[in-house]
Amino acid sequence: MYRFVFILNLLLPAILFSQNLIMNPDFEKYARCPDQPGQIYLASHWFSPNIATPDYFNDCSPDLEYGTEFNKKGGQVAHSGHAYAGLQFYYLNRNEFFEYIETLLDSALIAGQLYCISAFVSLGECSYAAREIGAVLSVNELKIQQARKASLDHVPLTCGQRLDDQNEWMYISGIYRAKGKERFLTLGNFSKGDDFWHIHMQSLTDSLFKSSFYFIDDVSLIAIGDSTECNCHLIK
Repeated sequence: MYRFVFILNLLLPAILFSQNLIMNPDFEKYARCPDQPGQIYLASHWFSPNIATPDYFNDCSPDLEYGTEFNKKGGQVAHSGHAYAGLQFYYLNRNEFFEYIETLLDSALIAGQLYCISAFVSLGECSYAAREIGAVLSVNELKIQQARKASLDHVPLTCGQRLDDQNEWMYISGIYRAKGKERFLTLGNFSKGDDFWHIHMQSLTDSLFKSSFYFIDDVSLIAIGDSTECNCHLIK
């Protein structure tokens, strides 16, 4: 018995620091195949915190617009599996439209513990690229009014590069020190000001207004021992 307890005590830290707290990180689990815009709720454990309409893309879709390799925003082969999410941000005639995706974590965060938040993103067909995607951790479900941008304190997810690659997936990450009891993760754009719009793409569409669209796959939230375990250079 004592030997078992000793071994368990050795293994627990390794288990803690390897467990992804996102319950459907790759969007592979779903209620049914997407066939319309704004169906992120079909991906298990994911939902929109406002009235905007984030998309769900899956190879199983009967509609080409909501598949993966080719879809309404240009398309991209999933980073893993057969599905991913899509977020749009745009500004047209002083009207803002910002999409976010939110999920309930598998367990609450521990106060003082460092966590590595990461994801893979790819730019869809649009007119502007971003410098970062933001992550907000909250104790309660985040509820954003209307479909406007929520300028909130957030963890910038980036790896120092402009997020302008439309051909490959880009790894982004950030480190968060938990306040304790956070249960929800929300992804989107939370930056203040308009710096978000400064990277212009030569797009054949969306030329009349400022817009950006990102595919998101393989989201991760893992406890780490120190900041070196959340290093962009560790990911090939």
